[in-house]
Amino acid sequence: DRSPSRGLGDVYKRQSLYSMDRTVSLWYNTPADEWMKALPIGNGRLAAMVYGGVERETIALNESSMWSGEYDEHQEQPFGKQKLSELRNLFFEGKLVEGNRLAGKYLRGTPHSFGTHLPIGDLKLDFIYSGKGMTDYRRSLSLNEGVSKVSYRVGDVRYTRESFSTNPDDVIVMRMSADKKKSFSAILSLDLLRDAQVTTEKNQLIFSGKVSFPKLGKGGVGFEGRIAVNAPRATVQLDADKIKINDADELTIIIDIRTDYKNEQFKDLCRETVNKAAVKSYKALRTRHIKDFMPLFERVSLNIEGEESFEQLPTDERWQRLKSGKADEGLIALFFQYGRYLLLSSSRSNSPLPVALQGPFNDNLACNMCWTSDYHMDINTQQNYWIANVGNLAECNLPLFKYIEDLAVHGAKTARVVYGCKGWTAHTVANIWGFTAPSAAIGFGLFPTASSWMASHLWTQYEYTLDKSFLAETAYPLLKGNAEFLLDYMTESPDGKYLMTGPSISPENAFRYENTYLCASMMPTCDRVLVYETLNSCMQAASILNIDEAFQDTLKQALSKLPPIRLRANGAIREWFEDYEEGVPNHRHTTHLLALYPFSQISLEGTPELALGARKTIEGRLSAKNWEDVEWSRANMMCFYARLKDEKEAYNSTPVSYTHLRA
Repeated sequence: DRSPSRGLGDVYKRQSLYSMDRTVSLWYNTPADEWMKALPIGNGRLAAMVYGGVERETIALNESSMWSGEYDEHQEQPFGKQKLSELRNLFFEGKLVEGNRLAGKYLRGTPHSFGTHLPIGDLKLDFIYSGKGMTDYRRSLSLNEGVSKVSYRVGDVRYTRESFSTNPDDVIVMRMSADKKKSFSAILSLDLLRDAQVTTEKNQLIFSGKVSFPKLGKGGVGFEGRIAVNAPRATVQLDADKIKINDADELTIIIDIRTDYKNEQFKDLCRETVNKAAVKSYKALRTRHIKDFMPLFERVSLNIEGEESFEQLPTDERWQRLKSGKADEGLIALFFQYGRYLLLSSSRSNSPLPVALQGPFNDNLACNMCWTSDYHMDINTQQNYWIANVGNLAECNLPLFKYIEDLAVHGAKTARVVYGCKGWTAHTVANIWGFTAPSAAIGFGLFPTASSWMASHLWTQYEYTLDKSFLAETAYPLLKGNAEFLLDYMTESPDGKYLMTGPSISPENAFRYENTYLCASMMPTCDRVLVYETLNSCMQAASILNIDEAFQDTLKQALSKLPPIRLRANGAIREWFEDYEEGVPNHRHTTHLLALYPFSQISLEGTPELALGARKTIEGRLSAKNWEDVEWSRANMMCFYARLKDEKEAYNSTPVSYTHLRA
């Protein structure tokens, strides 16, 4: 049933479920010895990486709103339409060097307290066992249940630990059990990355503080975390900053962490959430979690038949086999499902924020690098959500749409102050504090159509769900606001033939011009593609809703004046309006191929000449010396080849991508 009158609620209820006859899981026969080898669990807000240690268990804790920074009223430099027009004249007159110099000076943002998402730190559990000698170890992550499990023997006692992050009860739960009484003791302590006061009371380990990360400006959220323990038949001792459990055979741990991001009562909420969960049985918490998680995950099954199944091998061994060139079609199917699992664990309909650059699984590396763990809207944020509708997880998009609503509010000020335009815009990087200005450097930041790329997800959601209420109440107002910006922002080319954006960039690349490297130009190809997507989807939406007839005509006229996607002299797709020489031929970004994927302005059937040009572009990138072959750029290549219906090359890129992964 794809009736246009159907709402999102009906969509979600009617989507067929697939009952899997076996667990879809990753499994290993050794504990993780580093963060990258730990197993992720998440409920869309709270997340953890579970190491599965025997003598010491480490659980790396994260919460999606654990951010440094604060609102920055002075993030933009005022510029305006008159100055923008004067700057554009330099570009139209061929004075690109001077134009880039002035754009770099006046069209850059001025962030003072940008901030970043930050990890919280580790919960440590040090165990003392009644026996000696560990055997029969297994560590696993059930993707369809969302449960991490560790089992092993020490001496003649079987120990089992399960961990999950439950959305219905909004806590992380871990339970350890033994098949003999009084067979283990444990010490719970914290190794935090944030400054916090740690106390204990009523069988709870409590930590509270305020985020400080001066590297990226002042400000940060206040936070509180509570870790409750329940160990029936054991002795529980509270020390100043740790909890000791002696002679136990069962231990349940309940964890919640809250911040004051849009939540003044965060401490009360943290306490109430933990206390409510703590009085429930472990079985009740687990059952409720699986009842919530499994139906969503099991909407999609994927089976790629191969000559042999390798499920009997640990997942890390399967990775190594594949990297060495041996076939394992089942692992590729598992990889697809793992992507769905990660989104489902990171972004739920009630999540306070969408998935950031590293998602909620923050290893404390990206936030300390120059790009930080923010929202990168020149591919990364969008790519995090590409699997949502394809993977039948439309609800996972809802936090993204709430975030776009927030971008539109702050982006209206940026549109007005920077460009003197109506509507709303946003650029390459954003945070949770309303940063929508260009970045501090235009080479990666002068990308106002990042807003249009984000807005395209609204239209895609409608295409998959046909929810007219969503289209009318959420998607269309945001699309219209972005379209209004683009219509006001674009200018005619000197010959009057085309409407053009600019100066702006093709993220994060540069071109050669007069013995130098420049980044800004008029109407780079990515802008043309994204302007088309916003104007066209906005026009279709208005037509479906039978509103704004005059605005539809304006959109139609503007679409007719967009320049075509053009080829270079060598047959590849132009990255810029003019046939400039690529400054970085091995660059990881291929934003000029957005027309091929995720959009469909280039296709084998509709634009065969441009499809050949896209292939030429892809081959040029892949053959360039030291091509920047990173995870997301390789994923792009798989998608590009799939759109070109070249299953062989798409498949060949799949094992290559695994060389970037840690088993």
